Amino acid sequence: MDMRARQPDGDSTGGRHADGNTEEMEVPRSGTSCEPRRETGCLLVVFLLAIAVRLGSVFATADVATVRYLIGDAAGYMAWAHRLADGAWIGKESFYQAPLYPYTLGVLIEVFGSSVLAARVMQCVWGAVGCALIAFAASRMFGRRVGWVSGVMLALYAPAIYYDGIIQKASLSCLLSCGVVAGVVACGGMMKRRVGLLALGVVVGLLCLTRENALLWLGVLGVWVVLRDKHQDLVGRIRDGAIYGAGALIALAPALTHNVYVSGTWSLTTSQSGPNFYIGNSAEADGRYRPLVRGHETPNFERADAARLAEAASGRALSPREVSAYWMGRSWDDIAADPARWMGLLVRKLLMTINRYEVADGDSLYVHARSSWMLLGLGSVWHFGLLFPLGAYGLFAAWRERRPVGVFAALLLSMTIGVAAFFILGRYRLPLVPVLVPFAAFGVVRLVDWVRCGQWRQLFGGVAVTVPLIVICHWPVHDEARLDALAAMNAGVALAQMGEVEEAMGLFEDAVAAHPTSVEANHNLALALAVQGRFAEAVPYYRRVLEAAPTLAGVAFNLGVALEQVGNVSAALEYYRVAVAQDPEDVAARRAVVRLGGPP
Repeated sequence: MDMRARQPDGDSTGGRHADGNTEEMEVPRSGTSCEPRRETGCLLVVFLLAIAVRLGSVFATADVATVRYLIGDAAGYMAWAHRLADGAWIGKESFYQAPLYPYTLGVLIEVFGSSVLAARVMQCVWGAVGCALIAFAASRMFGRRVGWVSGVMLALYAPAIYYDGIIQKASLSCLLSCGVVAGVVACGGMMKRRVGLLALGVVVGLLCLTRENALLWLGVLGVWVVLRDKHQDLVGRIRDGAIYGAGALIALAPALTHNVYVSGTWSLTTSQSGPNFYIGNSAEADGRYRPLVRGHETPNFERADAARLAEAASGRALSPREVSAYWMGRSWDDIAADPARWMGLLVRKLLMTINRYEVADGDSLYVHARSSWMLLGLGSVWHFGLLFPLGAYGLFAAWRERRPVGVFAALLLSMTIGVAAFFILGRYRLPLVPVLVPFAAFGVVRLVDWVRCGQWRQLFGGVAVTVPLIVICHWPVHDEARLDALAAMNAGVALAQMGEVEEAMGLFEDAVAAHPTSVEANHNLALALAVQGRFAEAVPYYRRVLEAAPTLAGVAFNLGVALEQVGNVSAALEYYRVAVAQDPEDVAARRAVVRLGGPP
């Protein structure tokens, strides 16, 4: 039986493809007045399901330490948003981090006040809108049944639920990626061509202001817009490309104008590509984030460290663009020095990109799952390690049926490369999810149809494609126990900063017991002991940290403080001098040296 002719629920008919051609494509029937109402009802159900599970997770995780006390990027975004709400909408520096999310937070603070809960709830709303957009797009691509399954898949996708519930730009990037998918489908004939192209350009431009590697999509979709209709003349192609480009420029112009105005830097988005590329490709890179200066893992240090180190090496002041170029050059020097190492690293990062595990960045899905049964249950069965194989199979099946999927394959490939080219965090690959979901739903529907129809040959072929991909996506490329311990330690840091030191101590001690050589675990435990005045107990942990990471910022000074507190003044002076040698601008260390009788 030919599946291309099968219409199991009466929602397949001829229509216009997403690439503008009028070949066979499953779209909802429009011959009866009840069809629009049925589709609207489907989208409403998807929206309500998505917002229900997201709000449930938000309130279940309200007491998680990293929600009560923001750390890392979350704290940086909220501080930036507060400065904006206080009137500093222009600022004094070019953008180093993607600006759209903190500016959105700034607007939310203006409207709803300084409430983390209000921001989390608003993200749940736009996350649910994204689910409805994907259901809409998938129904236009493959029919109403696939659209329904797609919407439910994204609504119940644990990482998306989690990212919609934390202060992090991943939530906004997911919504905009859903908009890109819907826009591509809409430009295939669902909307007036010019309106659709302009809207698509705006959405892609906004995504670039949230995830900088979306600039790859800006180019991919520009090529698609120009080439999608093979029957169009040259003038029409140029016109369509210009309309799409105008939409992108509308979105990107404010950031470009800002960067030029405050610093003279001609940058469409940000100036951190060089440092980030170095972090992911230097001789010491392992595929994960590591700061340019150990111990400086927060946004407060990232920009300053990148500029300070680049200027020290160059012997002159550098513009933001020159700082980025310096680190990009350093990266290529390391790659050229050992290309075999770099190729192995790139393969590893590609495997990390499609792995089931969500690598945390400060906050962690797995910490939140301890407080949310929805995250725990859904995350154990519905994660990237299953989504990617099903999506890849669905893409293959759609291609076998001669559906116009080339643009989506290009989007998946370019974003996968864009993620693997730098370093891997779970939230960086989230824009892949809205592209994969419609194909995962299509693949599942096809597999179910083959079972119902007894088409075992096709079924076994689908399984033969999917199962090896599932194995690859579950390959142990991460030290998951160590990463889970790091996530728990981040929660411990938040507790310690709120004054709940004893509760934090338990997390730190568990982490050290699980990973005795972990620099982060030993450092955090030493800090917690010192905060409690237990300096003698902190000393061996500080020493262990310095043995493993001699240049970790602040450790030598803290060890000096602990030694001075227990009466070992000569040893304390030695470590204060080490701290000064590491950072001559460390005023506290210099004062300590002078106070103990040493030269300044």
